[in-house]
Amino acid sequence: MRLHRLSMVAFGSFPGTEEVDFDALGEAGLFLIHGPTGAGKTTVLDAVCYALYGRVPGQRESARSLRCDHAPPTRGPSVTLEATIRGRRLRVTRSPAWMRPKLRGSGLVEEKAKALVEELTEPGGRWVARSTRSDEAGDFIGTLTGMNAAQFCQVALLPQGDFAKFLRAGGEERRELLERLFSVRVFGEVERWLADHRTRSGREAQELAQRVDSVLDRMRGAAGDLALPEDAAEPEAWSGEVLSLAEGALAHAATACAASQAGLLSARSRLEDGRALADRQRRHAAALARRQELDAAADERSDLEAMLDEAARADRVLPLVRQAEQRAEAVAKARRVAADAMLRAFPGNSDGASDGASGGAPERPGAGAGVPGLDPERPDPERLAALERERRDEIARVRQILPEEARLREVRDERAGAERLLAELSGEEARLAGRLVALPGERLGVEERLAAARRSAASLPGLTAARDAALRLRAVTEEAALLDAELTRLSGDEARARADQQDLPAALADAGERLQGLRDMAALIPALEAAARTAEERLGSARLRDTLTAELDAAERDRRTTVDLAQERRDRLQEVRQDRIDGMAAELAAGLVDGLPCAVCGATGHPRPAEPAVRAATAEDEQAAQDAFDAAQRAREAAEANVAGLSSRLADAESRAGDLSQEDAGAALDEARDELSRLRSAAAAVEAAEAEAGRLAAALEDARERAVQLAGLLTETRTRRDALLAEGERLAASLEGDLADVEARLSRARSEAETEEELAARAARLTAELEELGERAARAGAELAEARAHRDMLETGERRLAGVIDAARGADPSLAARLDRLSEEAGLLREAADAARTAAAAGRESEAARAAAARAASGEGFASVEHAAAAVRTPEDREVMTERLALLDAERATVEGLLADPELVAAAAEPPAGLTELSAAHDAAEHEHGVRTSARDRARSRLDQLTALAGELDAAVRAHRPAEERHRLARRLAELANGTSGDNRWHMRLSAYVLGERLRQVVDAANERLDHMSGGRYLLRHDLNRTAGDRGRSGGGLGLRVLDAWTGVERDPATLSGGESFITSLALALGLADVVTQEAGGAEIGTLFVDEGFGTLDEDTLDDVLDILDGLREGGRAVGVVSHVAELRVRIPAQLRVLKNRGGSTLSHA
Repeated sequence: MRLHRLSMVAFGSFPGTEEVDFDALGEAGLFLIHGPTGAGKTTVLDAVCYALYGRVPGQRESARSLRCDHAPPTRGPSVTLEATIRGRRLRVTRSPAWMRPKLRGSGLVEEKAKALVEELTEPGGRWVARSTRSDEAGDFIGTLTGMNAAQFCQVALLPQGDFAKFLRAGGEERRELLERLFSVRVFGEVERWLADHRTRSGREAQELAQRVDSVLDRMRGAAGDLALPEDAAEPEAWSGEVLSLAEGALAHAATACAASQAGLLSARSRLEDGRALADRQRRHAAALARRQELDAAADERSDLEAMLDEAARADRVLPLVRQAEQRAEAVAKARRVAADAMLRAFPGNSDGASDGASGGAPERPGAGAGVPGLDPERPDPERLAALERERRDEIARVRQILPEEARLREVRDERAGAERLLAELSGEEARLAGRLVALPGERLGVEERLAAARRSAASLPGLTAARDAALRLRAVTEEAALLDAELTRLSGDEARARADQQDLPAALADAGERLQGLRDMAALIPALEAAARTAEERLGSARLRDTLTAELDAAERDRRTTVDLAQERRDRLQEVRQDRIDGMAAELAAGLVDGLPCAVCGATGHPRPAEPAVRAATAEDEQAAQDAFDAAQRAREAAEANVAGLSSRLADAESRAGDLSQEDAGAALDEARDELSRLRSAAAAVEAAEAEAGRLAAALEDARERAVQLAGLLTETRTRRDALLAEGERLAASLEGDLADVEARLSRARSEAETEEELAARAARLTAELEELGERAARAGAELAEARAHRDMLETGERRLAGVIDAARGADPSLAARLDRLSEEAGLLREAADAARTAAAAGRESEAARAAAARAASGEGFASVEHAAAAVRTPEDREVMTERLALLDAERATVEGLLADPELVAAAAEPPAGLTELSAAHDAAEHEHGVRTSARDRARSRLDQLTALAGELDAAVRAHRPAEERHRLARRLAELANGTSGDNRWHMRLSAYVLGERLRQVVDAANERLDHMSGGRYLLRHDLNRTAGDRGRSGGGLGLRVLDAWTGVERDPATLSGGESFITSLALALGLADVVTQEAGGAEIGTLFVDEGFGTLDEDTLDDVLDILDGLREGGRAVGVVSHVAELRVRIPAQLRVLKNRGGSTLSHA
């Protein structure tokens, strides 16, 4: 790769356009880039690197902007580099991102980074675009050169200070640089794979070991109270001893169970006999007690018979009693009706009845009280009829006066209308008088306002000009206030941006720590998922174990039932078969035929054949018994197979679940799932944490850019604010009063001027109105006098009619109301007279019925009618009494029969049965048998479970041993590859070993030049031992030592002087450039730069170094030396000079 031409615009420290002709500088092979410190010598190298790869070397990559601060605001930064790479002539143009002014309005907008790669098709031809994207351009250049940006910077630029630091660095720091230059990714992946394989195999071996321990723990738990062997180093032998102990315990438990069963049967028989005796004794005692109760109930029987006799006699008197009661109820009802009619006819007290001649309206008397000749309890019908006639005479007199009441209402309505008209006329007269008084003063006020309006119209032009000036002052003041607010906002934004610059690095570091913590938690997920699966399996096994336990109990009961049934069917088959054998002679005799030989003896005569028994068994009976036995046997075998299968499944479930209950297993599973959920949440948060870290990094960069941008905006805003304040002061000095005062005066003047015509017309209207009001006041006085005379006439007629009507209506509110009241009273009096006549007739009938009932009661032996009524009984009552008498008789017969029973009499003579002792003995025997049975079943279940666990233990041990061997081998390989094994003598990681070989090649290439530059004194040596700064166990293989030929002693590079360090670092950099170029297989570097360090060399050493650099020109290579050392300007004729001033830097060719 050879550089031809470089162009920079507003880049770095160069505000304008600067050109570098590398072809002209490289003609001599060695050229110098010099200038004052800080002028921008390194910027030329930055431009070369940025043009090729879109980035600048070292720490300068983190700079906020690559644009020159001295450049005009509208000039954007860009670099253009022409170079030949692998025979292809390329032109690369890049423009970094920068903030340009907005095309419209104020403020800045970001201009994105751009890139363009062009290729010259042929000498003198045209340029053809190959890429227009920044990332594609970098990949395109990297492919051609065979190097990335980091490798190019180390090989072609030899940056200042980096190799002196590389020379003195520790092994880990040196490894970081070498890994950027030499790819050892494959070997690093091998190290990580071996480490991961070690972890996976270790986890597998640990899980299998835990499985063995788990089975051992489960066997210990299943063994229960067995005296287990202590040593479990050999799991198989230990499990055999445990099985032997379990078998012995089962045999002992079975013997004890059989003995307890015999004791239980004996206790049960004694208890049943005692219960039968106690029941007979209880029945006899109950019969004695009931006979005593029946003797005590003899009086009750006599009472029942007497009540039944009285009820029979009362039934004969009952119809007459019922008739008398009905008559009495009729009398009471008639008297209530009469009393109600009296109450409605006389609701209040009165001095007496109206006689019709007085013309008054008397009050209605209450219930006849105070009415002469009238008893409220038994009113006289004739007296009530006379009062009715008086009311009807009064009604006729009132109807004659009714027309006068309608005439009175008409007169009152007409007088009300006259009053309203009189009020209206009086008001109109008063209003006209008031208007006549006020009108002259109002006309004078209008004339004065008309004169003022004419003066205001003359002042409008001056007020308008003052208003315009005040408006401008207000606009200026408001704009200045807005700028003050903008300054406050910008100051706050700048302060926040500065604060973000200080706070965001710590937040970014915290985000990095959180991200790493989340990644560490996410790495634990596979192990915890395995633990969750194991816990879930154990929970399922615990549930299955409990289910199978219940199913096994039911199956065991079914098995016992089928065994008993099969035995019963076997006994039945044997009985039928024996019966058939016993009757076989009769069965054979049934087939004998006279003249045919006997199948047994061969005789043809059969004098006395055997006769079958009444219920002899036949072949069909035997076959049916055989079929029943076969079916029962098959059911038994199926039940036993079911028990065996359930026992096996239960043992397997218990071996997997151990002694965990469902609750414990569920709690363990929930705990594992909760922890797994927490870790998965952490894993899900990794992406968000990465985004947060990226956001914080972007925010930090944005804060830096905003701080600079806001500083410029603050300056610009302050300038505009100051100009507006000055204009505002000038306008304020030329005004009298503020805008509000001017606006108010102008508004008043316009309003007054606009009313001039209106005020003139109004003055004329007021003059005409004054004349019209005089005429209207005269007419109103005449109408008012006429209205008052009409009102007085109506008042006289009204008083006359009211006197006549008031005398006729009495105390009633109106004549109509008096007519209604009198009509109602007449009707009520007629109803009261009718009710009084009905009540008197009913009383006479009631007395006759009561006398007949009394005579009948006396005839049946009752003292009175009331006594006869009390003796009456309902059919239900008599039925209950009869049933009670029958029940007492039946109970007497039953009790006598029980007391005569011989068994009960004999039982009563026996001593008490003693059920408490017998029941306690039976319960004790039953409990003992249950304990023994449970012990036997537990011993059998324990043996089955231990047998299954022993098989599981054998499988677990067979699986664990090879896994342990695999883990041991994986651990040794991982430790060897990571440099932590004792077998790794130099404690070198595999990747460090590969990098160490590259470093050895670099040292060999560097020594070819260092021997010449140091006059044969120094040589570099690759040191396999760890350096002093390496704290890790695997930091070996990347050490450097300096061999001093003058003393024969190896020295630490840190002991070299400044000049010695420079030539050693330069030799190391040149050697590294050669090796990287060979390793990458990239393009030959035709242009090489060496940046700084020459000021530390003496004259002779400088000559040797320049000889080496001059030797680099072989093959047409150009070497550029970057330095401000004055002596080099004499020794190197071809020069590129960098000049600096207050307006920025410039370039010139010497």
